[in-house]
Amino acid sequence: MRANQLLFDNLMDINPRTGMITFNHKRMALVSVEALGLLRRDLINTLGMDRAKGFLMRYGWAWGAKDGESIASMYDWDNTKELMLAGPVLHTLEGVVTVEPETLDTSHDSLHFTGFWRSSFEAVEHVNHYGESTCPVCWILAGYASGYLTKTFGSDVIAYEDQCAGQGANYCYFVAKTTNLLDDKHKKDMRYYKAESLASELDRAYNELHEINQNIIESDKIQDQLTNLFLEDRDFTETIEFVAQSLKKSIIVDYHGQTIESVFLSDDDHRIYTNWNDQFVYTEETENVITTYPIRANNLNLGRMVVIGHDPIENKDHLIIKRALSVFTIQLFHQWKITRSIWKKKEEFFEEMLNDTDNAVYEKRSHLFHFRPDSLNRILSMKLEPADCDKHVMQFLSATYPDKDIFAKGHYIIMILSDDDKKATKDFAQCMADDLEHQFPHVTIYMGVGRQSSSLQDLTKSYQDACAISDFVQLTQPANSRLTFFEDIEPVMMLLKGTDQQELIDFYHKTIGALVKYDENSQSNLLLTLKAYLDNNGNLQQTADEMHLSIAGLRYRLERIEQLCDVDLKSGQGRFQYQLAIQIYFAIQINDSQPSATSL
Repeated sequence: MRANQLLFDNLMDINPRTGMITFNHKRMALVSVEALGLLRRDLINTLGMDRAKGFLMRYGWAWGAKDGESIASMYDWDNTKELMLAGPVLHTLEGVVTVEPETLDTSHDSLHFTGFWRSSFEAVEHVNHYGESTCPVCWILAGYASGYLTKTFGSDVIAYEDQCAGQGANYCYFVAKTTNLLDDKHKKDMRYYKAESLASELDRAYNELHEINQNIIESDKIQDQLTNLFLEDRDFTETIEFVAQSLKKSIIVDYHGQTIESVFLSDDDHRIYTNWNDQFVYTEETENVITTYPIRANNLNLGRMVVIGHDPIENKDHLIIKRALSVFTIQLFHQWKITRSIWKKKEEFFEEMLNDTDNAVYEKRSHLFHFRPDSLNRILSMKLEPADCDKHVMQFLSATYPDKDIFAKGHYIIMILSDDDKKATKDFAQCMADDLEHQFPHVTIYMGVGRQSSSLQDLTKSYQDACAISDFVQLTQPANSRLTFFEDIEPVMMLLKGTDQQELIDFYHKTIGALVKYDENSQSNLLLTLKAYLDNNGNLQQTADEMHLSIAGLRYRLERIEQLCDVDLKSGQGRFQYQLAIQIYFAIQINDSQPSATSL
């Protein structure tokens, strides 16, 4: 017998009197595919997609195995290959799907069978109820092919779809292989064929629901305790400690890499976090379970919660974390509001103090902000580009340097630095510039540090210095973040604060710009010659000795300078213009030589 000789009339026996349909003396039934589709839908809705898939694949396997057993006993087949090809014919005759075999390769212990499934009732019904799927959906068909081929070939065979009409394809394409040819991905399909009853599936679903319910009850209790901690105004550290002990995992709340609060259950967890966060050792993520959760309120980034453990996070843990995040968000937002209020009060206090330097009044109020105007202080000013990043920068600075007075004033962020140790102050400012560059790589920050002060009057001047320097740095070196101290450009500070800075720069370019450009292009030092000449009050001999030139050589250089700059060196006004332009030039050069934040 050959597969193509199978005919429906020869396979099925219909008794017109009783209406019974038999196949190999076994009763069959005509069933509406729409009814099967409804059954399929109810199974999915009751058991879930994965369990329904397993249930229907086992149903298909039993169907295919029975058909294989029946058809093998009904005829004397030419060979095993013809018996296996009879499966697609039988499947088609039963009205389930149109099967078109493509290739069938067999050996004594392996099988590889491919073909097309067209007009699959399963694909149609799935799309009708759920729309197009992201995964193959012809589970009964795959089970049928697996059961039929396993029964007729004599070894375990698994069939699967490489493409499916339920995913939007024009047809389904199936592949069937013995287990020795399967890849790891499709070997996992064997788990679906383990014998399970509908009752056991429902029991498992019930147990899962019971577990979920218990998890919800436990997590609700934890949320009640978290809420009580918040209402009792307990410290944020206590809240994190409670969550860490509940999860049995280490918890860190940080903001832009700076730790706000943390509870480490072991030194090993502390080391893991340090490697991962500070040293960017990302292999820690593969060797440990590190999970992060954003903490946000009203589109405001308040930080993130980092959970470190050594076991995967379970469903109960997810529920606890979700509730903990709600309380953390409220606490951090509350702290943020308080901090914003303090910033505002500081801003108002320092605004009044800088505008009205009555020592007696403000020294009485300065203790409220832990500030002593009679000690050595400096004002540090920051100007940002883009300017709308100021809130994020201030929040980072407040979290990183909680002992510093920080507030906003106009377009500037202001910080008061203690200046008992000038070198330490400079090192601190440069370290802070480096931190800011690391945390905000797309923000350009122009930082100015004013003069040292020991009184309110001097502090006002230090504030004016710092803001003027920030403006000057932005004007002269706009491309990079930069830090400049008052001492670096002290000779022109009075001019910077009393004159339009752009006019000063225009004056310098107009007066000696051609000279500077000439020196750059020809590698000469006419500018230094001019400076030495002016420093020596126009004395040719002293200038020539200092520059190691002959008098004739010096005269030539001075004539060349006058030609390039078109200013008379012999007049007092001309010399004054040169002196002023040179001071501005060297102030810019000194500032330019300061390390930018990118090189700190």
